[in-house]
Amino acid sequence: MTDAAARKGFGRTAPLSISAAAWRLAAAATAVLLCSVGVFPFYWMFVTSIRPSTEIFDFPPRILPSADSVFAPYFSLFAETDLAHWIWNSTAVSIATAFFASLFGAMAAYVLSRFRFPGRESSQVALLLTQMFPAILLALPMFVFLSRLGLLNSLFGLSLAYLAFLIPVAAALLKAFFDAIPVELEEASLIDGASRVGTLFRITLPLSLPGVASTFLFCFIISWDEFLFARMFIRQPDNWTVSLGLASFSGEFVTPWDQVMAAATIITLPAALIFLMLQRYLVRGLTAGGVKG
Repeated sequence: MTDAAARKGFGRTAPLSISAAAWRLAAAATAVLLCSVGVFPFYWMFVTSIRPSTEIFDFPPRILPSADSVFAPYFSLFAETDLAHWIWNSTAVSIATAFFASLFGAMAAYVLSRFRFPGRESSQVALLLTQMFPAILLALPMFVFLSRLGLLNSLFGLSLAYLAFLIPVAAALLKAFFDAIPVELEEASLIDGASRVGTLFRITLPLSLPGVASTFLFCFIISWDEFLFARMFIRQPDNWTVSLGLASFSGEFVTPWDQVMAAATIITLPAALIFLMLQRYLVRGLTAGGVKG
């Protein structure tokens, strides 16, 4: 090949072979199929919510909305139920629980990651063992505990019950991110006169922000969807969360499925919005996994 021909072809991308193009097409088709499978339940929930009650149980079911689709269930929800109040209660409980679980979990994870003390390994195992017990086993002791403190039928008491389960999970998740951060960065901060607490909040937590965001999102979703503790500890309708409110739609003889699906669609939105706000940190956390390497 002459120099002129080499310069002429320099920078050009060789055309894909037929097999490579077929593999890319198959990969794209598989990705679209998997995304469709994941999105379809949400699509079907929305379509059912706007479908007239007479068409909900039609067979064969119609995939596309009919011309008679209406948004009346959405308006009746806010006019006839306390859905807005339930969403507010769940938002307050979930955000407070996720924030304090991430904060206290970060402190525990930092101690387990940076300090060497007797019982350190057993403490890590104990954190994981707490997740092996079903929630129903601890429901009765927690009920007695909250009752003696006068925290039954309160959102604060419900948040405390959630924190008892989520702080160990947050600590286990964040410890892996703290282990990936070089100790030399913290030592440099300590030499400059910063305290351990200042080093945690100025160096370690900012560097592990993807892990903190992932932990916050996980704790938020668990608190948002939880039903068992909310059903046992909350009896007053004024303090109902969205899970309790959604369960109240189930009647003895008739269940308004259009309103149930409309409420489920609305309830899904806050968790989806939180995910969209934190997705860039989640992607960084999944791809990077830390700063060491």
